[in-house]
Amino acid sequence: MRHIKKSFDKIVNPLFGGFFGILSITSAIIGDIIAFILFPGYNLTKKAVSYLCRGPGGIFFQVGAVLSGLFAILFLLSLANSLYRNSSNERLIENSIFVSIVSCICLIFLGIFCGSNPIIALLHGIFAFISWFSGLLYVTLLNILILKDSRYSNFLAYIGFFLSWSLGLLLVIFLLHFHTPFHILVLILPSLEWFNTILIMVWYFIVSIYMIYRKI
Repeated sequence: MRHIKKSFDKIVNPLFGGFFGILSITSAIIGDIIAFILFPGYNLTKKAVSYLCRGPGGIFFQVGAVLSGLFAILFLLSLANSLYRNSSNERLIENSIFVSIVSCICLIFLGIFCGSNPIIALLHGIFAFISWFSGLLYVTLLNILILKDSRYSNFLAYIGFFLSWSLGLLLVIFLLHFHTPFHILVLILPSLEWFNTILIMVWYFIVSIYMIYRKI
């Protein structure tokens, strides 16, 4: 862990972490909005977020997802690096770093592998599920650390834990809808996915602003 910390300190000043968080959500928002505007008839309550890549502006969604994932890696590493300074639980930080990188890489790949081709669609689904699941893990782990760090407001952790609960609900409903008795749950999946997408952006934003304001 100490080796990782020293190596990362040479790449980027931890104080820039908040700015990377802002860049991550900005990239995603711009890509989604342009793809949405160029997709006539797209319905947020009936179509998944990634369905935007099948529209005329799909490339904007894909580029936005890739850039968002890249900036998210830097943001999350900066956050973990900041928490490392006031924590004695190295294993928890190491695990949060690992699963956050996995989640971000899968976000990048789901941006790359996106389309109506059956194989591409399958890869996209796999990367999306891994990204959401590992996202649930890293959000939970990082917020446990935030809760234990006196420099951070507990409010950030409370929002984060609500996000963890919401991500968990999304994953449970996603898995249940494959079973015949619960197939009707597919009707609420798009709305729930959009809700979680917006919620994770809100968490990124408030944590980023806090890091910038407090110069953590």
